[in-house]
Amino acid sequence: MRPFYIIFVLFAHFIGYSQTYYLTGRPFPLERNNAIKEVAKQWGIDVKYAGNDVVEAVGLDSLNKLIDDQYALIQAKKGSEWLGDFFKQVDEVQVIHEEIRHYVLYSQFLPQGDYPERKLIIARSNKRTYRVVVVEVESTERVTCKSEYLVRWTKRKKLTTREGCSLPFEFPENGIILK
Repeated sequence: MRPFYIIFVLFAHFIGYSQTYYLTGRPFPLERNNAIKEVAKQWGIDVKYAGNDVVEAVGLDSLNKLIDDQYALIQAKKGSEWLGDFFKQVDEVQVIHEEIRHYVLYSQFLPQGDYPERKLIIARSNKRTYRVVVVEVESTERVTCKSEYLVRWTKRKKLTTREGCSLPFEFPENGIILK
């Protein structure tokens, strides 16, 4: 009976273990990072950007070894072509996000005005419903959540305003951090 428990615990740890894939180099624009976060959530992968602070703290060799180890772990679960499939799905999601952004930006619900820099963060709620959060980026230290919408993305698109406003993801590489 005891070996069964050990095998069960190891199996549960392996299944529940969150894979973290680190992106290095220049960060993508917010729109691409938003699509990456959405697909990563669907795949059960935690994608993080490893900036200079991480490289300096851990070291480039250690970071490369960690990336290779995580790549092999994800490859064992998702298949040998997982990274290509992952970014192919990111491209598809980014196209949908751009259509939603265009729809929301030019709707009558979104108040027009002088925003320092207006960004839309999109999080999928279910199959055809998306949560759209409008943020105002004044500087890297000051990001204000302005409004939140629910978009039903079917042939007959529907946009509804939600009460309150909270960020679904943080994007430290793009200067958007939950506070």
